Amino acid sequence: MSEQEKSNALRSVTITTKQEMPIALGTFEYIAGIDPRETWAPFSDDEMDVEEFEKMRTKHMDIIKSQESTKEFQDKLKEMLQESLTLYQGIMSANGDVFKPYIEGRMFNFVLGMPRTGGTTVYQGLSDAYGWPWEKLLLSMTHNFMPNGGHILSDPTAEFDMGWRLPWNFNNLVFELSQFLVYINNVAPDSEHIFIKSTALSYAVKLLNFLFADKANYFITVRHPGAITMTSGKEDITREDHMETMAMWSNLYSSMIRECRPLGRMRVVEYGAGMTEIINLAFEQTKVGERIEETSFFELDEYDKDFYESDAVKRMFDYVKTSWELFDIDFPIPDKCI
Repeated sequence: MSEQEKSNALRSVTITTKQEMPIALGTFEYIAGIDPRETWAPFSDDEMDVEEFEKMRTKHMDIIKSQESTKEFQDKLKEMLQESLTLYQGIMSANGDVFKPYIEGRMFNFVLGMPRTGGTTVYQGLSDAYGWPWEKLLLSMTHNFMPNGGHILSDPTAEFDMGWRLPWNFNNLVFELSQFLVYINNVAPDSEHIFIKSTALSYAVKLLNFLFADKANYFITVRHPGAITMTSGKEDITREDHMETMAMWSNLYSSMIRECRPLGRMRVVEYGAGMTEIINLAFEQTKVGERIEETSFFELDEYDKDFYESDAVKRMFDYVKTSWELFDIDFPIPDKCI
């Protein structure tokens, strides 16, 4: 051993640890050959038929269970997991030769924002404009269910939740993102624009910044928090419901920007006419698809106006706006409850 090698040996130690990381549901569905179009069936115009979704999920789990003990299923699963693990290790060791081939030549478009803010409409519209075959891809891999939100943030209303920074969450999140990258590399290898919609990833822009740098675009869907609460499907809306939504709203939209300057472009998409404008602009730029007509958006009258006009809530709105102004980005605070 040379003197240099001896010197290096004194400064590092090799540790081998046993760690269990979750396999994404979408990986199982992909290996089992679940029809992607079927996974989108319960969704229509940003609404989800919960009963139909549960029936579909039960059916697909039965299909997976019927196959998972077969040699063909196990061989395919091992092959995908080995590639995902190699990619994961490349990311963790900052080995660009391993992970750059999955990213270079592509633009990753993340549709972020609170639930019920038009994210699905934006996701599908922009996907159509840029040729991302969303309807041929598994819902569980591209729309809110992967990565697992629990690996990103345990309490969406807690501003100082360490979330994905915790070692076990971080490892799980990177491994799930590795499975996503392997999946799209297999099923859509020629797509230059890749889209994923995820509310949970709104809290992990700093990590996305590290992984994708300027290869990422962010479309941030925004809606009045009162409208989000009023359209939640709950029969009896209380002041506590509005308070919980407002806490999550404030934390989510400030979390996106307060920790780092995103290297990729961020565009805020306001619920209403702003959504139509963004989608139509994409159609005009790509010359793909036809312009869509503006949908009628109704202003809600029966909501807790006293709460949203209170000084406490105004300070929360100001906090979000100021967080974005630090990076010279204007964040529009919704003035209509639509």
